[in-house]
Amino acid sequence: MVKRLTSENYDAFVREKQAAAVHFDAEWDVGYRPIARKKMEQAEAVLSEQANFGEIDCDRDGKLVKSIRVLNVPAIAYYFNNTLVAVLIGFQQNVLGRLERLLRGEPVGYKDGMDSS
Repeated sequence: MVKRLTSENYDAFVREKQAAAVHFDAEWDVGYRPIARKKMEQAEAVLSEQANFGEIDCDRDGKLVKSIRVLNVPAIAYYFNNTLVAVLIGFQQNVLGRLERLLRGEPVGYKDGMDSS
């Protein structure tokens, strides 16, 4: 299950496993939020041993959102070895593919992981 995060548990969460994906969104985003959440859950089903999957409500944790420089929602922050690698905007992300790339030591960016599934 994708874990609901706050500024209090965020740092420990991204340090816990080799990789992490954190979905930044807001309660009012009823259109794209379920799509992004589904992609997170699909990736978690495959990579739960190697990666953590979390979600932040941008309206409730504005200070954290600003510190990570989330510019728009939905966005997903990707971490590898406790280091923020990328914050990518959009609901059509291939979360699984991007995390697999990170775990292989490959870079991630916009051109490697947009899909329609």
